[in-house]
Amino acid sequence: MRAIVVSEIHREWTLTQVADPRPGPGQVLIRVRYSGMCGTDVHLHRGQFPAKLPIVAGHEPTGEIVELGPGVTDLKVGDRVGVVWDQKGCGRCNSCQSGEPCPHSQTWMDLGGGNSELMLAWASGCALIPDGLALEAAAPMFCAGYTVMSALRNANPKPGERVAVLGVGGLGHLAVQVAHALGLETFAITGQANKRAELLALGADDVVVAADDPGKALLDAGGADIVLSTTSSAKQIGSIFHGLRRRGRLVNTGVADGPVSIDSFAAMLAFCEFRGAVPDHRGHLTEVLELAAKGKVKPKLEIYALERANDVRDRLEAGKVRYRAVLAHA
Repeated sequence: MRAIVVSEIHREWTLTQVADPRPGPGQVLIRVRYSGMCGTDVHLHRGQFPAKLPIVAGHEPTGEIVELGPGVTDLKVGDRVGVVWDQKGCGRCNSCQSGEPCPHSQTWMDLGGGNSELMLAWASGCALIPDGLALEAAAPMFCAGYTVMSALRNANPKPGERVAVLGVGGLGHLAVQVAHALGLETFAITGQANKRAELLALGADDVVVAADDPGKALLDAGGADIVLSTTSSAKQIGSIFHGLRRRGRLVNTGVADGPVSIDSFAAMLAFCEFRGAVPDHRGHLTEVLELAAKGKVKPKLEIYALERANDVRDRLEAGKVRYRAVLAHA
């Protein structure tokens, strides 16, 4: 099969022929049709991610199951599936026994990722893609969409609360749509006034144009009960904390470019919280997939042939992708 292999950091990825994998007990073999590109791919390229090289990356894959390993009974050949990051827990730790994500789970880094024509995955790591949802549109849901849904659910939104999204890019444009689809008043925060019409079309009830101090700009607009931050700017993350209302929650999903400074005195007086979030309960993935299948969440995609993986990575690293990039394997 063809696969994109990452052999060295800061070096071009190689499209090469590798042996076709075969599923073992509890595993499935997937014919990958699309795989999303993510900021994690840039971190891997830079050597900022703890993956052992050489490796086939790609953690937003979608396709069809073509072979079942022994013991797989809840999936069948022909099923349209995507694969989550954490595929199989140890089954014995407190987290597994409590139904929480396992800190020792096996991931795409153990079996190989989705930037290949065929991909091995644990059956427990696969999720069925709803009928009517195109495979290319489903791909970003398996990391970006999953992440923002988990972030919002872990903020425990209440009816009538206002959600503000900081960093309206690959994750943020999905966060605006998710919050709007759940019936929450949704503000988008941007530094570009010319994006106002586009963000309103995504579902934002209002757009806050901020310069160097997004927290003050949000506060001037009435503040927010929840801020979903997808930016990498530590300065902006620290600033936006001041835009929270009393008992507000700032949920961060971005990898900051430095230490984040939070005013602990202000947090104490207003009972505000700072939280982090990554893909969490599988129910969050199911929920965002259903929203996408109903057309309530529509990722904006740039689609490229698998052969252009290096070009796409470079565009992603330069901040030129609007909003998610997906590799087509056909």
